[in-house]
Amino acid sequence: MKKTKGVALKTAIVLVISVAIIAVAGVGAAMSQQEMEFKHGKTVWLLMPYTGEFWWNMLVTFLGSAVEADGWNFNFTTAEGSDTTLFDQITTYAQQADILFVDPTSMTAVNEAIRIAEEEYHTPVVVYKDYITGASRVCVQYNDLEAAQLMAKEAVEWIQEKYGTTEGKTVISLNGDLRLSGWKLRCDGFRWIKEHHPEINFVEIVGGLTPEGWADVAEACIAGPGSDAVVLLAGSDGPYLLGALDALEKYGKLSYVGDPNHVYVASIDGKPSTLTWLRRGYIDTVYSQTPDSIAVSLWQIAKEYILKDASYQSPPYEIPEIPIPLTVEQPEGCYWGGEHLVMTVETVPYSETPMGTTPSPRVDRYNVNTWGLWGNSIVKLIGEDLSPVPTFVAKGTEPAWCRKLISEYNTWK
Repeated sequence: MKKTKGVALKTAIVLVISVAIIAVAGVGAAMSQQEMEFKHGKTVWLLMPYTGEFWWNMLVTFLGSAVEADGWNFNFTTAEGSDTTLFDQITTYAQQADILFVDPTSMTAVNEAIRIAEEEYHTPVVVYKDYITGASRVCVQYNDLEAAQLMAKEAVEWIQEKYGTTEGKTVISLNGDLRLSGWKLRCDGFRWIKEHHPEINFVEIVGGLTPEGWADVAEACIAGPGSDAVVLLAGSDGPYLLGALDALEKYGKLSYVGDPNHVYVASIDGKPSTLTWLRRGYIDTVYSQTPDSIAVSLWQIAKEYILKDASYQSPPYEIPEIPIPLTVEQPEGCYWGGEHLVMTVETVPYSETPMGTTPSPRVDRYNVNTWGLWGNSIVKLIGEDLSPVPTFVAKGTEPAWCRKLISEYNTWK
């Protein structure tokens, strides 16, 4: 009887130990799935089409800050406008990164490189700001087309109110490298004037990637075929807009808002210098592009739906897809026009990549001192985009509201 009990006890102990081993093994398997180390040590590479100007640098700064705050390693490089270089960078860094963020040089040239990165090297790719027509995990962009169309419509209304007619009035559209979807969409938006108001003399100029290129074409236009312009629509601002304001001043075309000779100026980006020029009465409206919310929201999507574990780096190498449609709220600390606004990631007809489009806050003298605007908040973090911010000799009388806005800004900063 005692022997039988002993055998039974030993058997029970063996069974208990076996169950425990199986349970621990099960937990271990679950943990290995959830806590598997990323192949490249949680490394992000950002591949940019161009850096060296404030807006592009802010795309790097905001994404880098978000990535590093979560304990990931952040690296970036630039293709300096070359499709070939970016293609090579994508296929190279896909072998050194756990995820790639790519701001493409053009809408089609790197489609195949991104396919190679995902299918051959099992590295997920998200597209940052400017979209591709091919497939990647997800893209977050700014509403470039909407902003440009609204600017165009406002400009026409301004002409009609001021002159009583649009007949023969000259509008200059100043834009960047049209290979990039952002500038291409803005160009398309400005062309609303050409399509709906053929009676307007619509002059379109392209300055390329660099502020220096913009300055060259702006001066040539304002001195020549755009010398009688009553409206200037700029697809970017800050250093990109500077050359146009210089040219307006040089050729006697820069007058304060409200002056009979004022040339209506509107731009996209909302960099610190441009908000200051708005406060000073040189320009009329700005549509704020929001690099902070674009960076933070895209990183949040990547973290939650792609980088939740490293299983995609092992057989069967299934990179997670983003659930569609996906509603994204305004990231904390960012401002894209109001807390009630949301972004929806969804399928679109012009790309194989699911697309999220951030709102486009409109800025004028009535809300330019909203401190949550990225063009204001960035000043306390790293300073102005142009230092010192250039001022100009404008004709006419400085509006009374200018001093108030400037005083508020100087007190705040």
